[in-house]
Amino acid sequence: PARLRPRRAALPGIAAFGAYLPRRRLQRSAIAEANAWLDASLRALARGERTMANWDEDPVTMAVEAARDMGKAGEAAAVVLASTTHPFAVRQNAGIVAEALTLGRHLRTMDVGGGLRAATTALLSALDSAAAGRGPVLVAAAERRKARAGSPMEMLSGDGAAALLVDGADGIARLAGAATVSVDFIDHFRAGGHDFDYDWEDRWIRDEGWMKLVPEAVGRALAHAGVAAADIDRMIVPSPLRRVPESVAEECGVAREAVADPLIGTVGQCGAAHPLLMLAAVLAQAEPGQRIVVTGFGQGCDALVFEVGGAIAASQPTLGMPGWLARRVEETNYARFLTYAGVVEREYGKRAELDRSPALTAYYRDREGITGFVGGACGRCGTVQYPKSRYCVNPQCRARDTQEPHPMADLPARVKTFTADRLVFSMDPPAYFGLVEFEGGGRTMVDFTDVEPETFDVGTRVAMRFRIKHRDARRGMRQYFWKAAPA
Repeated sequence: PARLRPRRAALPGIAAFGAYLPRRRLQRSAIAEANAWLDASLRALARGERTMANWDEDPVTMAVEAARDMGKAGEAAAVVLASTTHPFAVRQNAGIVAEALTLGRHLRTMDVGGGLRAATTALLSALDSAAAGRGPVLVAAAERRKARAGSPMEMLSGDGAAALLVDGADGIARLAGAATVSVDFIDHFRAGGHDFDYDWEDRWIRDEGWMKLVPEAVGRALAHAGVAAADIDRMIVPSPLRRVPESVAEECGVAREAVADPLIGTVGQCGAAHPLLMLAAVLAQAEPGQRIVVTGFGQGCDALVFEVGGAIAASQPTLGMPGWLARRVEETNYARFLTYAGVVEREYGKRAELDRSPALTAYYRDREGITGFVGGACGRCGTVQYPKSRYCVNPQCRARDTQEPHPMADLPARVKTFTADRLVFSMDPPAYFGLVEFEGGGRTMVDFTDVEPETFDVGTRVAMRFRIKHRDARRGMRQYFWKAAPA
């Protein structure tokens, strides 16, 4: 009988992918101009630009946006967040991501960190889990690293996030083979309680690290996959060092033209998230049948070999890397960058001294509306409202206890009214807030973010973005909420 015939085991793979990049792009020439008086060698790194997160963005908010860009986060049975800059040391960051995406409470969540291999290690673990039939896994990687002012790391780093949905069935890119080399090779480190990484010498990192550890891992992964190096179509080497990706590929026997753009000139090196960001960029242009090698470097190397499936054309994200790269605003204000990154201690004035203790009990009770941005829809008249309450706001209805949960984070909206206030404290003055109206009904008062005053007005189309609402520097607490940004 057909049901007794042996079946080909489904190979785990990537079912969906997404990315997120902040809008602002700091020109490296602005960093060099401000610091070359002390270190003239920075001028050699002054080409291009790097992504610059807004003050209200961090790895959690960027991971949420990358998962939303992916479009299939709701299928996940587990959420993993990989980063070396998790906002919370004791509070699960992946759990915040899951709540913001309204994935429910019956799923696993986990943070992975400790090194720049965190994302590829999380991806390998997710592939193992999916192959075992435990359900789809959302793997997000996000990074916002601090660097000393005027350092090469400040010049070469970037902020961003990527997300993958890993499933046990053949997806848009199935895993063909993988290998890991684990070695305590210290190219840089950051001790607990410290803000900045300590880097070692580039030549040592290149010759003893990238040129030896990566080819070893790639060779083992190719052997596992049964694929020749010459048959690799794209190779991802997330190194910020010049010519290292090409040299590594040559050492591995992979053609130089197969080396993927490391995105250093347009994005910067986004730490643990960078291998997945590069993978998202490669998948946006991939064709069925292509073979891709992904490497993650840090105290060793992870190497994964993927084969692109026929569903790739129909499985593109909402914006993806091409869309986020195009959605840019040039930034030359280096002082703004230092302030947003928290590198300088700035005087904010008396209005910034308001002490807001975290109302954790109220937050827990209202977390569906606060973190998930879920409103209500009246079961009797259909009126949509935010926040959800016991009574319908429709004066012709006023029904009690008829509100059904109504997710609103993905609904398009338009600005109805707004105010630009320079008296209230804001990290990005003036503070924009006002009323937005959602398509299909519902209005609410919100803060606006990423505003360009020249193009912002009543009627402007906006999209909801998960952001930091308030930072409690005294207790180290971050309160998240949704803001409206120009769509």
